[in-house]
Amino acid sequence: MIGDWRAGFFCAFAFVLGAGCVPQDAGYQDVRNVVSKRTGHDVRWNRFDGQSESAKAAKRLLSQPLNADSVVQVAILLNPEVQADLEELGIARAGLVKAGAIPNPTAALGVGFPISEGGGEPDLDVAATIDLTELIFIRLRKGAAQKELDAAKMRVAGSVMDRVLEAKMAFFDYQATEQIVELRRTVLLAARSSFDAAGRIHEAGNTNDLDLANEQALYEEARLGVASAEAALVTGREHLNMVMGLWGTGATWRVAGRLPDPPEARLEVANLERRALEASLDLAMTRKMFESAARRANFEKARGWLPELGAGVEAEREDGAWDFGPLIEMEIPLFYQGQGEVAAARAVMRQQKKRFEALAVQIRTASRTAATRLGAARDRAEFYRDTLLPLRAKIMRETQLGYNAMGLGIFQLLQAKRDQVETGRAYVEALRDYWTARAEVEQLIAGRIVRGSAMKGGSAAGATAPGRSGGDH
Repeated sequence: MIGDWRAGFFCAFAFVLGAGCVPQDAGYQDVRNVVSKRTGHDVRWNRFDGQSESAKAAKRLLSQPLNADSVVQVAILLNPEVQADLEELGIARAGLVKAGAIPNPTAALGVGFPISEGGGEPDLDVAATIDLTELIFIRLRKGAAQKELDAAKMRVAGSVMDRVLEAKMAFFDYQATEQIVELRRTVLLAARSSFDAAGRIHEAGNTNDLDLANEQALYEEARLGVASAEAALVTGREHLNMVMGLWGTGATWRVAGRLPDPPEARLEVANLERRALEASLDLAMTRKMFESAARRANFEKARGWLPELGAGVEAEREDGAWDFGPLIEMEIPLFYQGQGEVAAARAVMRQQKKRFEALAVQIRTASRTAATRLGAARDRAEFYRDTLLPLRAKIMRETQLGYNAMGLGIFQLLQAKRDQVETGRAYVEALRDYWTARAEVEQLIAGRIVRGSAMKGGSAAGATAPGRSGGDH
């Protein structure tokens, strides 16, 4: 109770002075709201929500076949990297607490011993002071630290969104690999049948060694293809486990269905550059860092010219009698007026302004690249679905009819089947590329640049740099 009373007293005192008290979970709800609004998923900080609740929610999702959305939700609930990202808020909060802290008073005690004959009681000099300059600048310091906390919220929300995209891509890759394994096994069965048939025909003397060797080579290549696909499936599963934060018995999940065809409605990518710029968390974070540096520069400049003031009370005992009076201490800023701190803050301002411009270029370039990639991936998937797959199916039907009429041999029939399956495999890869490209575009629309996807080029025109007005053109 005493501790609570003291905390309340100091919070009230700090509030009067403009320092205020900072909640333990400062910024957390803002991050949750940003992530939920932009991705549709809920992020939780185990420090405040408890790890058991996240584990229960993830367990419910893992008990059912996983889709892209459930994989993402499990990842942001269980992946330790997400919890590490959220601790950025604690670090920024600590800076805000320090910036708003009331300076501790300073106490001094002096003792003077008489050196005359007979001695006597020692003289005492007691003083207590508090730094008035630090009190005066609490609001300015806290304003700069608040902007840094705001930037940290953007940075943390962006990091969580990166986990969302990573989980989606890992899921699409695994889902495609699972289908490719099935198709590779189908090819292997066809190649095995063709090789067995060639062996029987060769034993009967109706084919030569070259034909048999060709069939064996196709069979061995099919075996190698299955082995490679199965290894890729294991690797993909382990990567998805890592992304979701799973291991041991918790990794016994299964995937729901196959990669779907591209939906009829196309994802709207008109004005993608403008939308990505307006929604960008990266640009918003850079603005906040610029504003923090600007406030810090103003603070350091004012602080450098204002004398460092201390005020308090002094008590002195001399010849057994006590004297009391006020005490004023003042540093005269004669040789140094905080030029170093001001220069550093202004350098940070210039740095953030240039980073803003560079980010605008990257976002524009990434937007154009992602839109092009999405369009090409959709066209490729639709070409396989609407043209190549039906064509391979027709070839297979005609080959089957020719084989039934004894006009074509077993090898031609099996080759047609292999070709049909290989086209199916290529279609699965095209679907994977489409859904991956779509996830990248959705990430840009949500306000997060896809790291590593931007190429050189583009223009920053249309983005409003810190400290300068402007708009889209």
